[in-house]
Amino acid sequence: MSRVEMGSGPQNMLPAVPGRKKVYTCQACGTDQNMGRRKYCSRACRQKLLWRLEVTANLLRAMHTRYASFSFTRDTLMLHVVASGAPHVYTYLWKRTPGKKPVDDLGALVEQLGRLWWKEHDKLRSRHQASQCVLEQARTSVVKPGQVRPQDASHPVVSQRHLSVLKLKKSEVIGPEPQKALRSAYRKQVMAHHPDHNGDPALFRKVHAAYEEMKEWLENPVVRSQRGLPDKWSYDGRKWAPPRNAPVPHKTG
Repeated sequence: MSRVEMGSGPQNMLPAVPGRKKVYTCQACGTDQNMGRRKYCSRACRQKLLWRLEVTANLLRAMHTRYASFSFTRDTLMLHVVASGAPHVYTYLWKRTPGKKPVDDLGALVEQLGRLWWKEHDKLRSRHQASQCVLEQARTSVVKPGQVRPQDASHPVVSQRHLSVLKLKKSEVIGPEPQKALRSAYRKQVMAHHPDHNGDPALFRKVHAAYEEMKEWLENPVVRSQRGLPDKWSYDGRKWAPPRNAPVPHKTG
């Protein structure tokens, strides 16, 4: 098995550079070409990786895997596995093939591990021993099991339209003094668009409506939960979850 030094995992957004726009990368292949704010470069790219991850899940289930994570950099593909009853993480590292997508390298890795599993299973007639043989091909990782286990994370869902009308930042709404920030933004926009000061009546009504909606939202915030990891595809013993958005240190290929 090809082994290389471990690197950091891929994520969906490259870090912001002063004077430049944020660059988003495909969660399936890592490209940043023509991405805009999308999570995937194409539906076909996403579907191909999802299919390959489901094939990977079949092997993980055969190995009685509790949790797993999959990630890649420009040079390295990584599969972290937490086996049932094991106190540590097993890490499979695979050197990326130039010109090929991560899904192709994942396929090669899983095919190699799958062949080994079946070879040992047919020889020993033991699922446990076949799984142990596959785990012996991994290296014991410095990654802790808690870093592989998918976590539930919640984030507020705020109307971007209302924020835009009030010239209000999302960080202010979810900050330590959201009511104060909302009132301040509302007063500024009222002063700017009040009809008595030659403002636009239609825009003034939008400002007032947005303010009332945001007041209600602050009383009962809408929160969306997402299960997964911030920089990796994660497996919880049943299914895979895509990575949550987070900045990455460099472009992935």
